[in-house]
Amino acid sequence: MKFGDSKTLVFRIGYEEYGVHISQVVSIERMQEITAFPNRPPHVLGVTTVRNVVTPVVDMRTALVGESLEASDMNRIIIVMVKDQEIGLVVDAATHVIDIVPDTIQQPHLMQTNEVSYLLGMAKLDTRLIILLDIEKLVEDTTNLDELKVIKDKL
Repeated sequence: MKFGDSKTLVFRIGYEEYGVHISQVVSIERMQEITAFPNRPPHVLGVTTVRNVVTPVVDMRTALVGESLEASDMNRIIIVMVKDQEIGLVVDAATHVIDIVPDTIQQPHLMQTNEVSYLLGMAKLDTRLIILLDIEKLVEDTTNLDELKVIKDKL
């Protein structure tokens, strides 16, 4: 996944800004009712229906920073496609879509470990730093996709 050849969706979790390549995004939805189910991992909120598709929903705040979601009117569900499965990612806010020029992207040494393989770099834009993510790798690293598929298929 390379940034700079297409648009980047910027979203916020807490005070941090994250960017994902727009090709990884299916849609951005307003927060809606989520149906919880027992014995789910802490970062999986449950499921919801988007365009008549039952979609598992993951709390990105819990997955990325270990804190629970803070509900607000700004919360959004970013629908992404990971291995032929739609997954909803709840974020504090989906702020805007921008072009990121490749020469603004830096690779801190932290990102050279396998533990953070979903971190693609950091874009420095004026006074802002945007953490660039490979959302497919992030979801694969933090969520059991097979478990989500089984849950979805049972509903």
